[in-house]
Amino acid sequence: MELRISGTQLFWMIATMQVSMTILLTIKPAIMTAKQDSWISILGATLIGMFIAFVCTRINREYPGQTLVTYLPKIVGNWLGRFIIFIYGAFWYIVLAMVLRQYSDFIVSTILPRTPIMIPVFAMLLAAVYVTRIGIEGIARCSQILGPFLLIIITLTLLLSIRDIQLKRVLPFYVDSGWNVILQGALPTATFQGDCILLLILLAFISNPDQGTKPAVFGVALVGLLTCAATFVIVTVFGDNMAAAQTYPYFNLVRYISIYNFFQNLDAFLIPIWIIGVFMKVSLYFFVCTYGTAQVFKVTKWQRMLWVVVPIILLLSMVPRNYYDSSLFFPQKIAVPFLFPIHMLGVPLLLWIISWLKNKKKRTTHP
Repeated sequence: MELRISGTQLFWMIATMQVSMTILLTIKPAIMTAKQDSWISILGATLIGMFIAFVCTRINREYPGQTLVTYLPKIVGNWLGRFIIFIYGAFWYIVLAMVLRQYSDFIVSTILPRTPIMIPVFAMLLAAVYVTRIGIEGIARCSQILGPFLLIIITLTLLLSIRDIQLKRVLPFYVDSGWNVILQGALPTATFQGDCILLLILLAFISNPDQGTKPAVFGVALVGLLTCAATFVIVTVFGDNMAAAQTYPYFNLVRYISIYNFFQNLDAFLIPIWIIGVFMKVSLYFFVCTYGTAQVFKVTKWQRMLWVVVPIILLLSMVPRNYYDSSLFFPQKIAVPFLFPIHMLGVPLLLWIISWLKNKKKRTTHP
């Protein structure tokens, strides 16, 4: 396969792809459910996300250099394989459209209130088309260059908020929640981190398949730790009741920062950096949708499918009526109860078990 990425680039792709939307959209539901123990929920979600990444890399090691489209029929048979591929394809198309709409809703509600919702969607999609047509290597290089800036800025905003922390706001630990509530609070974040199942496509391009596990798992872990730290800071600064009432708690935390009336309005610096993370997420999803579609229809030059995917994504992104549909209803009523347990956890786990048993039998029969 002519397109190749390194383990380091895979790490930065996963981390950069996940961090922006995870911090923006999963902290509020975690706080609403687990309150002062929400940061513990985020830790639990991180472990789940790491496990999903691990499972994806195990499948790839059984079928190195192949994508989900090519090896799935070998695992479950031709007809069932095609059906599952169709379901995953539809899932990735819908998630890409929702990410674009969530991004556009945020931009319109915070800095461009009079802008038609289509404009940010179209602009982001055009930027993604430009980098995606180069291939996975172009996306990997962008994430490797831009990813550190994004993570440094997020870390800096958390450090600047330390002076406003009141630790009593996270007390008592566990007593008011219990493991059942903490686990429920973990599900939204676990769903966002579960989009590392893109690895089922991306790992086909890694130079050394045996080195894919650590960068994939560590990328998810880094995002989880940053989200956990952000949740802890938000709860200790605002309190769980105030934080749960905010639409974007992390964005409000950045706006709240004021150091000697000199360091203020840091959101003006954060938003452009945050857009980088959204850009990387959209580009990766766009590449997976385009390349996967080309493989399904056996189109040799996969870039030709770019202009087939673009109008479909634009139409799907206009389906949600407002912020509630894209950022609350879809994640909480569709993604968490259905997509997470089936698409992100259940099916990959079954595929790993079946592929491992099949290949073990082959190795036993033909040593």
